[in-house]
Amino acid sequence: VLFFSLITFFVIFYKHYNDRILKILIALRLLVITILILLYFDPRIIFPQSVNRDLSWNLFLDKSLSMSYHANPSVSSLQSGIDDIIARIEKKDIQLNIIDFGSKLDTAWLRGEKEFNDISTNFGNVLNNIKENDYDSYAGSIIITDGQVNQGVDYFNKELNDIKPIYIIGVGKSNPSVDVSILSINAPPVIIKGESAEIEVMVSSNGVENQKANVTLYSQGKLLGSKVLMLSGQESINKIRFMIKPEQAGETEYKVQVNALPEEINILNNKQVLPIQVLKNQYRIAIITGAPNFNTRIIKDILNDNEKFIADHFYLTNSGYSTSLKQFWDTRYDLILFDNHPISNNATEWKSFLRIFAKKILSQKTSFAICFGNDIDKDALNPYLNLMNLSSKESLIDLGKNYDWDFTNNWDLLFPFKSDNYESIDKSNYPPLFINFVLDSLNADVLANFKISDVKIPLMVISEKSPLRFMVFASPNLYDLYFKTYNNYVPDLASQILQPIFSWLIRTGNGEDFYFRSNKDSYQQGEKIIITGKSVRETEIADEGYIHIYYEGDKVNSKKLVYDSNTGYYNGQFWASYAGKIEYEIELNYGNRSLIVNRGSVIVQESQIETNNVYLNQKSLKKITENTDGVFYFWNDRLSILDKVTKESINQISYIKIILHRHWLVFIIIILLLTLEWLYKRRIGMI
Repeated sequence: VLFFSLITFFVIFYKHYNDRILKILIALRLLVITILILLYFDPRIIFPQSVNRDLSWNLFLDKSLSMSYHANPSVSSLQSGIDDIIARIEKKDIQLNIIDFGSKLDTAWLRGEKEFNDISTNFGNVLNNIKENDYDSYAGSIIITDGQVNQGVDYFNKELNDIKPIYIIGVGKSNPSVDVSILSINAPPVIIKGESAEIEVMVSSNGVENQKANVTLYSQGKLLGSKVLMLSGQESINKIRFMIKPEQAGETEYKVQVNALPEEINILNNKQVLPIQVLKNQYRIAIITGAPNFNTRIIKDILNDNEKFIADHFYLTNSGYSTSLKQFWDTRYDLILFDNHPISNNATEWKSFLRIFAKKILSQKTSFAICFGNDIDKDALNPYLNLMNLSSKESLIDLGKNYDWDFTNNWDLLFPFKSDNYESIDKSNYPPLFINFVLDSLNADVLANFKISDVKIPLMVISEKSPLRFMVFASPNLYDLYFKTYNNYVPDLASQILQPIFSWLIRTGNGEDFYFRSNKDSYQQGEKIIITGKSVRETEIADEGYIHIYYEGDKVNSKKLVYDSNTGYYNGQFWASYAGKIEYEIELNYGNRSLIVNRGSVIVQESQIETNNVYLNQKSLKKITENTDGVFYFWNDRLSILDKVTKESINQISYIKIILHRHWLVFIIIILLLTLEWLYKRRIGMI
C-alpha cells in the first residue's frame, strides 16, 4: 500500500509540477510516505562510544576452623587485621568483592559474621570463581588463608592459565604438627569364606621426614600382618596392602593400626576398624522323602543348580532309609526339607523324633521346609507344623480339586530381586494347583494364595522365629509349575519361585541381598565418608541409586550412588558434617521400582579434620602466586600488599544502537510534517 501510495504521489507530483500550491502539499505528503516506507525495512543506526570503566579487586577470606588455631595471629588480631586491610583498600576508592570461603563460598563477612568455624576448606571453589569471572571484569585477586585444603580438587599442582595475578597473605607458621593417620581402608564389603582378598590401607603423614612407622593388621586379637613404611610428611600418602583369607563365616572385624610417633598429639586417627561380611562357601541340605513323587526330582534339580548347595537325600524304602538316619542326626545342616514326609509307614517313628528334631534345628540354627505330597500323614505332620507356629484347620470348601492361585504383595516385598521373567505372563495362565490341606497362616507371611471365590487359602507361606526360618508349600503337585510352564509361558516357574526362597531359608547372604559399608569405622567432622557396596548374588543393575543421610532422626542430605561396572561395586560419598552418630540408607531404583536395600551408620568424632594440620602451607600457596605472576606475603608483612593493589581501569568501546521505528525523534518528524501540511492547507483556504 505504501509503495503504491509513493508511486501515486510521484505521478501526481510530476503532473502538477508547475502548480506551486499542489506541488508543496504533494512534497510534504511524499516525505511522510517515504519515512514510513523506510521504517518498514527496520533500519538501525549503530555507532561506537568509548567508555572508561574501573576494575574491581577480589578479596577471598578463609573462614575455616584451622585459621583460629594458629598461635599467631590470634583470632581477634586476624579479624581486626582483615578489617584494616579492607578499610585501607576502600580508602583508595577501589571496589572490593569480598567473599569468604570454607566448604562453600559466601558473603558472611559483609553481614558481620566474622567467626572462623567452617568444618572444611575447599580451595577449588575459590579458583573456580576466579576462572569463571570475565577476564576484563577485575584487576586481580587477594586471598587470605593458611592453605590447609581437605575438600575438593587439588589445584596446587595444576596450571592456572588466563588468570590475573593472585596475591596471597599466608596465616600461621610453616612448621606442620606431627601427625600420622589411617586415611582410608579399601576392601570388598563381602567375601567368600576360604577365598583370598586384598585390604589396601592409605596412611597419611605430616611433620615428619624419613621416619619409619609400623602398620599392623589384627583380627579377633590375632596379628595377621605387619609392614614397615618410610614416612615422608608433606601430607604424603603411603599405600600398604595386606592379603586376608577368612576361614570363618559371619561379620569379621579387621583392625588396622599405625604406631604413634614422638610429639604426635592426635593419636585417635592412628587406628581404624573395618567390618567385612564373610559368607559361607558351601551349604548343606537334608532332603527327607517319605514316598516317591514327581516333586522330588524338581526339588533336587533346583538345589543342584547352585554349586554351593550340597544335598543329602534320605528316602524311605522297604528295608529302611536309603542312607542311615544316623548320618542325618550326626550332620549339621543349613536346611532340612520334608518332601512328601512323614507318611503312614513312618508316622509313628517321626512322632517319636519330634523332641530330638526340635533340639537339632534349634541348636544348629537349621532352617526347616515342608513340601506337601499326596501320601503325607496329617496327624504326624501337625506337630512339625507347630514348630513353625503353624497348624492345620477345617476347610470351608471342598478339597481334592485344582484351583487357580496368585502371588500376594508379600512376594514383592520379601523378594524384590527375584527373576522378573514370569511377570510378563497373564496370571490366568498360571497352572492350577491341587489342594488337599488348609493351613492356618496367622503367624506367617503368605506368599501365594489359592483363588477360591472370596476365600483365601494359603498355598505358600514363610515365617521366621529367630534364629530359624521356615517355609511350607501346601500343594502336592509342585511339579506342575515345571512341566506345565517349561518352554511354554516361562522357563520353569518352579525354579524361579523356589530358588530365592531356598536362598532366604539358608541365608546365603546372611539375610541380605546387598552389603554396604563405610571405608572405616570413625571419622572427624569435615572428613569425606565413602560408602561401598555390592550384591551377594546376581541381580539387574539399578538405573540409579542414592545415599540418604539422617542425623538425630531427620533427613539432612541425599547423595548420588554410582555403579562401577569394572568392580561390580556401588560407590558414593558424603561429608561428616555433624558430630555423633550419622545414619544412612541405600535406595536403588529399578525403573518404576524404588527399593531401600541397606541401612547403616558411622560415628563422627567431636574433633575436626581442620585441626589435624594447623600450619601454613607456604610451598603450595607460593606455587599459585608464581603461576599467576602474583606475590606471596606473610601475615606480618600484610600491609605490603597495598602497594600492589592499585586503582585500574579499562577503556572499553561500546556500541549504541538506534532502532528508528522505536525512536521518538522519527515520530516527531512525521507529526511535524503532517502539521506543516495542515497549516499550509489552512493558509491557502483548503481547510
